[in-house]
Amino acid sequence: MRLNHRVHTSAAPAGVWQLLGNARSWRMFELSLRGVRGVRGRVSSGDHLMVLLRLSAIGVPVDVVEAVPEQRLVLVVHLLPGLREQVTFDLTPAVRGGTDIAVSVVVDGLLARPAALPIWLYDGLTTRVLAARTDRIARLARRAAAAPRARESGARSRSS
Repeated sequence: MRLNHRVHTSAAPAGVWQLLGNARSWRMFELSLRGVRGVRGRVSSGDHLMVLLRLSAIGVPVDVVEAVPEQRLVLVVHLLPGLREQVTFDLTPAVRGGTDIAVSVVVDGLLARPAALPIWLYDGLTTRVLAARTDRIARLARRAAAAPRARESGARSRSS
């Protein structure tokens, strides 16, 4: 069973990848996570991680199937015996600027049918939080880059 979400963010693919490509940053947009074990920095294909849930001491195994910086991340999440999901994040530079984030989720296993709607809703929320966080980071970076230019032009106008 395949579930899809698509959102847009004003951040460039590199900005989205800063969060998506660093497992320690996942908790910034994956609201149920407390942390991730098994990776020190950037994720790469073949990594085996353990994500720790926020409200319990339960760890959920996650396999990184594919990690292409600024383009694609494919994860297999082993939620329960009889339920697993493959989550694919595809990042596409948008013509009007920013990035289109397409998230595809394939739910598999004996419990796939009853879990499909809650997983679809949760992954939709996660995708929107990712877009909102990267929007905010991009906006703050643009403001920080504009501040020295504004001070510089103000100093030039006062000296004239």
